[in-house]
Amino acid sequence: MLYSSSTFASTEKPASAIAKAVVFPVAGKSNIGSYWGDERDGGVRRHEGIDIFSARGTAVVAVADGYVIEVTEDGIGGKSITIQSDEYSWRSYYAHLDEQKVSRGQLVKKGQLIGTVGNSGNAKTTTPHLHFGIYDGNAAIDPLPYVQTSPKLAAPVKAMPVVYKQSPSPKPTVAKSIPKNRKLSPMIKSTAVNILTGIFARKIRGVLQ
Repeated sequence: MLYSSSTFASTEKPASAIAKAVVFPVAGKSNIGSYWGDERDGGVRRHEGIDIFSARGTAVVAVADGYVIEVTEDGIGGKSITIQSDEYSWRSYYAHLDEQKVSRGQLVKKGQLIGTVGNSGNAKTTTPHLHFGIYDGNAAIDPLPYVQTSPKLAAPVKAMPVVYKQSPSPKPTVAKSIPKNRKLSPMIKSTAVNILTGIFARKIRGVLQ
């Protein structure tokens, strides 16, 4: 699914600075075995991410605070999760998962468990690994500079309570009505009669003239 870059806040921080503020997407022992731009399908396409190899079931964590915008499963990325960063314009993409541990709309914090390493989708014939990508607007960008030097966690941080991102709902407009059994005061009645009498008299005079 594509998103307009105008949907998200912009950032001018260089990748090297961001790398110090985020964490590596796999907690535990792992190694990067495939890089941005590597050939795929005999050179028909290029790899738009990095592959991080680790044992099946190894924890996959959110690299930054944000909220989950997609939890999907298809024939290519298999079980995948997409998280929009709170602080940066980009969103992080985690694919070929064995398990998905979060739900769409859920708020997550940096280092929180979101899934586990697997080989779902078109990676079912390969060694378990995490395909990690970063997207800004509609374009994929090389994620390596953002996480290559990031701190690696031995285990996920304690998860925050499950909270979902919600847009504030506008308050409904309540129409005010006069109760049916409410009686008009004598003064109001008298004023109304005088006004109507005057209007009627002016109309009669107009006809007679």
